[in-house]
Amino acid sequence: MHKFNPANHKRLDSEERRKIMPPELLIDEIEKSAGEYFKKSASVVFADLGCGSGFYSIPLAKRAKNYKGKKLMLFALDINEEMLGIFNGNLKMSGEAAETGGSEGAVNKAGSRYEGNKDESGSCVIKCVKCEEFFIPLEDNSVDILLMANVFHEIEDKTSYLEEIKRVLKGGGAFFLLDWKKEDVNPVMGPPASERISAKEALSALNASGFNDIKELPLYTPSFCIVSKK
Repeated sequence: MHKFNPANHKRLDSEERRKIMPPELLIDEIEKSAGEYFKKSASVVFADLGCGSGFYSIPLAKRAKNYKGKKLMLFALDINEEMLGIFNGNLKMSGEAAETGGSEGAVNKAGSRYEGNKDESGSCVIKCVKCEEFFIPLEDNSVDILLMANVFHEIEDKTSYLEEIKRVLKGGGAFFLLDWKKEDVNPVMGPPASERISAKEALSALNASGFNDIKELPLYTPSFCIVSKK
């Protein structure tokens, strides 16, 4: 199964990609979900599984200032240490990496922690964590919102992977699944059609794995986005 080559990481933050899939569209939807969880708690745990360069999660961290008196705990997870290093570099360039520290909360002690936006408007704690192919090093029922962007097509055993995602999600937790459309007959970026999956296949996999409240969000032309609940 083809895996993304970190040597091509600049493509992840290209102006071309930002034009055809501005991250703000997805972040707006994630922020809506975060607002619902913030009604129940002063903190929300978000995980970006296959975080890459931080195309989505770094802008989301900047939104933390909108959550007055609240805290966003953000886990950036990737199987590739080189990609985590790239994420870290982009994080520092964004001004979000202010401090280092230990782990916290209902999670394990892998990775390193960074804090930013520490004011009365809201805060974000960011922790980079190396994960394994079929293991997410977070505790059971510890994540409110999980994003997996442009990774699902690389997973061979999708059923087992979805079970692992369900394990770390809290009851009622939201799962945002974004990936390249197989139906895109003239792709301008991303993997070839032979390596993609269709939105229909993704919806079927989520249904078979017991996810609820499944709906497709029409955000981007070259990608499908599906949000569901545990």
